[in-house]
Amino acid sequence: MTKSRGVLLVLILAAALWAITLATWQTGAGSEPLGPSGVALPDQAETTQASPIATACVAIIAVCGLLSAMFGRIGRFVIFGLALLAALGYGMSAITAMGAPGATSWPLFALLAAILAVIVIGWVAVASRHWTGSNRYARTAESAGGDFDSAATWDALSRGEEVESGEERQTAEAEEPAPGSRETPETEPGDDEAPPKG
Repeated sequence: MTKSRGVLLVLILAAALWAITLATWQTGAGSEPLGPSGVALPDQAETTQASPIATACVAIIAVCGLLSAMFGRIGRFVIFGLALLAALGYGMSAITAMGAPGATSWPLFALLAAILAVIVIGWVAVASRHWTGSNRYARTAESAGGDFDSAATWDALSRGEEVESGEERQTAEAEEPAPGSRETPETEPGDDEAPPKG
């Protein structure tokens, strides 16, 4: 799995979780909109969406998905760990909503989506070990089979120096003549002859 696909998968997952939070998780009537006989009036029924905690967990998952593309291997594991905790928090919010009075079937879908989110985020976190950087100089050096020092390349670019890839460096070295093997200028015929004595 490439880095772009992993990030896109986490963002799609966050969008799906956010769509579930827009649904009605609880329905019921409060104490005020009751008629004279104690029956809730049909036009005054209350609807409740997901808790703010679930919405915050979705935001954390989306932000972690974006940040995972900017960090190294250790940083990605920390970021995906936070995303896993957010997915677990989303699932706990769904469990709490399932036990509340007037709960609809949406908290059950939210719980299943949270379980799927934990599985997908864990899979992306494991696959992120093989993600490579997007530095074009790194790709050129790796394809040329040469050593690449990212810190040295970055310092050279910061100083405004032009960075040569491994292939360009090998071509320049091949075109440069070896020391002591400089060609002597060709002489015209007769130039080596001594001038006639007058």
